[in-house]
Amino acid sequence: MNKLPHIISIIAFIGGLVFAQQYFSKHKLPAGKQTPIAGKEFGGEFTLQREGGKPVSLSDFKDNVVVLYFGFASCPDVCPTSLAIIGSAMKSLSAEEVADVKGLFISLDPERDTDENLKQYAEYFHENFSGITGTLEQVERVARRYGTYFIKVAGSSESSYTIDHTSATFIIGRDGKFVVSKAHGTPAEEITEAIRSAL
Repeated sequence: MNKLPHIISIIAFIGGLVFAQQYFSKHKLPAGKQTPIAGKEFGGEFTLQREGGKPVSLSDFKDNVVVLYFGFASCPDVCPTSLAIIGSAMKSLSAEEVADVKGLFISLDPERDTDENLKQYAEYFHENFSGITGTLEQVERVARRYGTYFIKVAGSSESSYTIDHTSATFIIGRDGKFVVSKAHGTPAEEITEAIRSAL
């Protein structure tokens, strides 16, 4: 039996996946564009929790520009790299500007990211960052609204799993509406300018 067509099909399939990943990582939503998801506006209000189970809603930051990122504190590379870039972008703002900017790190790993460790992790990258999470169902709902996808990947032990996830930085305006997203690896200078444009 000739296996060549089967092998070519597999290679073509893998190539298509790689192309799609590259395409969607490079093509960002333009500023101000609202993308419908299941008939609803992209982004929008949500409520999760910070340390001690205190509820946190996006509307709590009304009149502030919010820089939003989804990830998890045990992430070995993608999250700390992205958060370091965001932190650098926020440090480039003037004292007056940064006073009106809040960072929100939404943990996709509520099983491990709880209370003090999440607070410390978020604030390590910038003092204006807050770490929040919720039940897995709550987090999934918010992630969907922001076009973020994630999946738990088993590790060598029950507690050593990792999470594959979309990596993007979302800028939300003072009115709570999505402004623009920046793909993973976007330079800090571009994120600084995106924040300034939303102020």
